[in-house]
Amino acid sequence: MSLKALYSTPAALVAGLLLALLWPGGAVYLGWLGDVFLSLLKLLILPLILVSVYAALATGADLRRLGGWTLGIYLATSAAAATTGTVIGVSAAGTIAPGLLDLPPAPAAAVAAGFSLDRLVASFIPDNLFASLADGNILHIVVVAIFAALAARGLDRTRRTRLADAAEAVNALLMRMLALLLKMAPVGIAALVYASLADMDWAAVFQLRPFVWAVLGAGAVHAGLVLPLLLAAGSGRNPLRFAGQVRAALATALATASSSATYPVSKEVLEDHAGVNPRTTSFTLPLGATLNMDGSALYQAILLLFMARLAGIDVEPLQAVFIVLLTMASSAGTAGIPGGGIAMMAFMLDLLGLPQTYLALYLIVDRFFDYPITALNVWGDLVVAAVVDRRSDSAAGAAPP
Repeated sequence: MSLKALYSTPAALVAGLLLALLWPGGAVYLGWLGDVFLSLLKLLILPLILVSVYAALATGADLRRLGGWTLGIYLATSAAAATTGTVIGVSAAGTIAPGLLDLPPAPAAAVAAGFSLDRLVASFIPDNLFASLADGNILHIVVVAIFAALAARGLDRTRRTRLADAAEAVNALLMRMLALLLKMAPVGIAALVYASLADMDWAAVFQLRPFVWAVLGAGAVHAGLVLPLLLAAGSGRNPLRFAGQVRAALATALATASSSATYPVSKEVLEDHAGVNPRTTSFTLPLGATLNMDGSALYQAILLLFMARLAGIDVEPLQAVFIVLLTMASSAGTAGIPGGGIAMMAFMLDLLGLPQTYLALYLIVDRFFDYPITALNVWGDLVVAAVVDRRSDSAAGAAPP
C-alpha cells in the first residue's frame, strides 16, 4: 500500500474509528488536533461565501435561471428523501412496542425556545453585517452577497469591473489557503472522529435498533439510488466516478457533522476534481448549506414516526410527509432561532400532539446520526451542483469529466 493511500481521508476515518474502539481514553490528548482543523475550516467559510457569491452574480451569472434550477432541484430531492423516510419509517416503527423507553424529561430551555413564525421570517433578513459574521449566519451572508451583486450591476462599468476583480482575487487567495489547509485534513479528520466516537453512548443508540436500521436503510436508498439516478439523468456523469472525485468532501462532512464547515472542501473538490464551473459552485453550495434538507428530512420523518409509535399515537403517512415538508420549508431559518434543530423538533411535536418529553429521544440519537445525515446532506449538495452546472450556460457544450 502506498504512502498516499495511508495518508488520505478514508484512511483517516478508519484510523479515528479504531482509536475510539481500542483506546478511548486517549481522545483527550489528541482531540485538539481536530478542533484546530475544524476552526481553520470555519475561518474560511464566511469570507469565501461572501466573495464567491458576489463574484458569481456580479459578473453576469443568470441569477433567475440558476436560482430557479437550484431551488427546484433542492426541493425535489428533499421531498423524495422525506417520502423515502416515511415509507420505511412506517414499517419499521411498527416493530417496536409503545412505551419501550423510560425517557427523561426534555431540557426546559429547549422546550421554551419553541417555534415562532416572526423569528423565522426575521432570521432571513440581516440587520448587522458584523453580527452576522460573528454569529456565523450563512443565510445572512448569502442575502448580503446577492444584494450587493445586484446593486453592483447599476454601477458604471469601470467600478463594477474593479469590484469583481477584487472579489475574484480574494476568492483565489482563500482557495489557496484552503488548498494548504487540506494538506492536514487526514490528521484533523482522524482526530475529529476519534474525539466524537470515544465517549459515544452506543448502548443508548442501539436500544432502538429498528430506528437505527430504518435511518440507515432509508439513507442508503436515497444516497445510493435516488441521488445517483438524478446525477446520471441530469448531468450525464458516472455516479461512482463522481463519488470518487468528491470523496474528500463526503469524508469531511462525516467527520465534522457540519455542512457549513464542509463548504470550502466541497467547493474545492467540485471545481478541481469534478470540473464544475466556479460560478455554479459559488451559488449552489452556499444555498445547499442552509436550504438542502435531504438527510434531515429523511431522518426527521423516521424520528417523528418512532416518537408517535412510542407514545401510542398512529400517524398517517400523508400526515407525516406534510409535517416533514413543513420542516423542510422552515429549516432555512433555524440558524436564527434559539435552540436550532431542537426548537424546530419541539414545534413538530406540538403539531403531532406528542409530549415535549420526547425531545429527550431526539437528543439521545441525534449525536450519533448527525454525522451520516450531514454526509447525506452534503452528497445532495454535490449532486445538485453537478446537475445545475450541466443546465447552466457556463457548462453549455461541455461534456462532463
